[in-house]
Amino acid sequence: MKFKGAVVALASGFVVLATPVVAGQGNSQANERAQDEHQLAQQLRACARINSAIERLTCFDQLVTELPAAARGPAEQGQRGAGQGRGANQQIPPGAARGEERSERAQQEAEERAAAAERRAEEAERRLAQQRAEQAQRQAAQQQAEEEARKNRPPTEKTYYTIAEVWQNPRGLQRVRLDNGQVWEQISSDGNFAVREGEQYYIEPARFGGFFLGTDGSNRRMRVRPSN
Repeated sequence: MKFKGAVVALASGFVVLATPVVAGQGNSQANERAQDEHQLAQQLRACARINSAIERLTCFDQLVTELPAAARGPAEQGQRGAGQGRGANQQIPPGAARGEERSERAQQEAEERAAAAERRAEEAERRLAQQRAEQAQRQAAQQQAEEEARKNRPPTEKTYYTIAEVWQNPRGLQRVRLDNGQVWEQISSDGNFAVREGEQYYIEPARFGGFFLGTDGSNRRMRVRPSN
């Protein structure tokens, strides 16, 4: 019943606060104020007897709103002043400020690490693409070199070619360009073997070294060698 006692003390306080005012006015006004104060005290006691805490608080709030401005003003102003004082003087605790600062710094560092990782990934991807392009170029150059070497390599067995071009050197020996780009030349003028452009001939290795150029339509052939 401490709460009820506090309410009674509050009611008595209203009576005491109002006493100097009553003393300074006429008897009729004093009687009216006395009656109002008595009635207020009874209402406060009635509110104090309410068992429900919510209903009891509502009752007290209703009584406070019905108080005259002169009686309600100092208390409300004190409350507003205290609230404003707390708002004006309210500051972020140092620990909370440091925690917020650490959180912002951690977020900034995380963003910087993510940006750095993205840059490294882009650089690695760029280097990988460059390496693949260089490897493709090397492979293409190697294939081309192998193709050229294959073209320039003398046959290891009887192989047929189409004669793309025929001409003679200053000594009167025949030179032929095959359809694969190879150039062969006649070694000696022994025999009479004419080569014609656009026709197919074969080149085959000789048993004891060297090569022969001939055609299936003739038993004659001539000894040749690759031209440097």
